Amino acid sequence: MKLHISAKSALFLGVFACFAGLPVAEAAAQKVDFAGKRIEFVVPFPPGGGSDVYSRALAPFLEKHLPGNPTIIIRNVPGGGSITGANQFNARAKPDGLHVLVCSSSTVMNFVFQRSKFELELNKTQPLLLSPQGTVVYVSPALGVKSAKDIAKLRGQALTFGGGGPTGAEMRVTTLFELLGLNVKYVWGIARGPVRLAFERGEFNINYDTTPAFLKNASQLVKAGKAVPLFSLGVLDDKGNVVRDPNFKDLPNFAEVYEIMHGKKPSGPAYEAWKATLQMGVMANKSILLPAGTPQPIMEAWRTAVRKTLDDPEFEASAAKVIEGYPQFIGESARPIMNSATTLSPEVWEWLKNFLKTKHDVTL
Repeated sequence: MKLHISAKSALFLGVFACFAGLPVAEAAAQKVDFAGKRIEFVVPFPPGGGSDVYSRALAPFLEKHLPGNPTIIIRNVPGGGSITGANQFNARAKPDGLHVLVCSSSTVMNFVFQRSKFELELNKTQPLLLSPQGTVVYVSPALGVKSAKDIAKLRGQALTFGGGGPTGAEMRVTTLFELLGLNVKYVWGIARGPVRLAFERGEFNINYDTTPAFLKNASQLVKAGKAVPLFSLGVLDDKGNVVRDPNFKDLPNFAEVYEIMHGKKPSGPAYEAWKATLQMGVMANKSILLPAGTPQPIMEAWRTAVRKTLDDPEFEASAAKVIEGYPQFIGESARPIMNSATTLSPEVWEWLKNFLKTKHDVTL
């Protein structure tokens, strides 16, 4: 199974990888040798989170396929919703192929909304791999909702939701709560894993997880009758439309749920603002980046190793679940997605700015 994007399989945003130039690129990459080197992966989150799992799944295969078979060290630098680690990477990383940043949706969103605190120019880094990841929203059965068809029953109920912060990855669900007209109390400063445990204990009654976390953890809550999956956020097709998540084809996407709730299709500035958070939170969910100014041969050596990793049968057998079901964007094919995720129209910016101020007392 080919997981990486190609001219034949490119789906999202009409991105096409230019594989015609691969022989030349690989020839340049052959001049690079990392033998005896230690490569540092900066993961700006605590161990055990999605970015950490993603990094550790890929690292052994990248060691295998990088020239010289270097050693990859995962260094977790949590803090500030990934701002601490990103800033440290900005201060220390050299463009020598030995310093890599693992970026998540929280990194992207904090870059966009907390720019004054963010020292790294994220949009100028060199992308190696971008991995979309879906999102599923689920609720406590105590709310009396059995499926998305019952979504209107949530209106007026007291909902409680926990997360890292109002400008981080949670924005892709907090904005849709607003569009659905839900009454939600927010508790900030809690990582995703502890939030799920608090949901299981009944301290929160509405939550979300990315695809890997849902399949591994939240699905067990569903089987135990402790959670009801309502909908996935969906993904964007090549025309920018929200369509069903390929991993959750039986669940409606958010656009469908909006129509169930309000009796009409979503449109207007608020919906476009939510789609911008979808771009940041789903389409640009995970990525691996090199510093700006990294020489072309080094970038090609890395990108070649990424392609070989995704094609490696052992990777497919042991680790591919961390990226399963979504196209993978390698090198320059990732840049349009990152650009779209980090560039907002004035109308979208104004809506999100007002939302953060009125709902979360955050001033951009």
